[in-house]
Amino acid sequence: MAINLEELTKAKEPYTALLYCAPGVGKSTAIGLIAENSEGRTLVLDVDRTIVKTLAKHEVVKDLSKIDVERIDNIHTWDDWSKKLAELGKLKEAGKLEYSTIAVDNISELERCILSDLGSQGKNKGVPAQADYQYMQFKLVNSLRYLKSLGVNVVLTAWETVRDIVHPDGTSYSQFIPKISLKIVDNICGLCDVVGKILAKQDGTRGIVLEATQSIYAKNQIDSRKGCLVENFIEKE
Repeated sequence: MAINLEELTKAKEPYTALLYCAPGVGKSTAIGLIAENSEGRTLVLDVDRTIVKTLAKHEVVKDLSKIDVERIDNIHTWDDWSKKLAELGKLKEAGKLEYSTIAVDNISELERCILSDLGSQGKNKGVPAQADYQYMQFKLVNSLRYLKSLGVNVVLTAWETVRDIVHPDGTSYSQFIPKISLKIVDNICGLCDVVGKILAKQDGTRGIVLEATQSIYAKNQIDSRKGCLVENFIEKE
């Protein structure tokens, strides 16, 4: 079936965004500001146990009325994460999914918790086996595809890391990227409409880099902005 590009452009299609930064820079605050400025309610799937304390301060995010937080078991993560996705799917099928946005805070910790859980079930004294890494990688990618299929906005947060890139001619450079397994980081980012790096100034102002540079992994397939303040990430009509 042919796609009507004009109608697609006018329609408000759900977006998928991955926002990353160093710990403490403001990923949890970013989720709160996005929820505060979004239409509809936001469900935060809390993995790293930082967002409740961050939002409770009321320092930046003032209105918490549209945000619900559910903790993901960070010990028995594999089963609990699978159960939560299944619950969301059933709510969607029944027409009872009341959220317009689902946020995961954060995917870096989710990756480590899944590996730790799988390792604890193995025979290597808690150390994940090689197959566990493959299970985790497929789980994360398929989980993102599943969340996108729910027809809601998806916001992922991640810590940041640096990878070294070497070209065939020998030139090399370092690049900030989301802290996700290198074997799936490009796959995860490829499934997102937006990948942005959160930066913070000394005065507390936080912005998001939305345009890729040699040193920063970023992209914006929604609009033409190269960057924005965190509170302006959602452009209101």
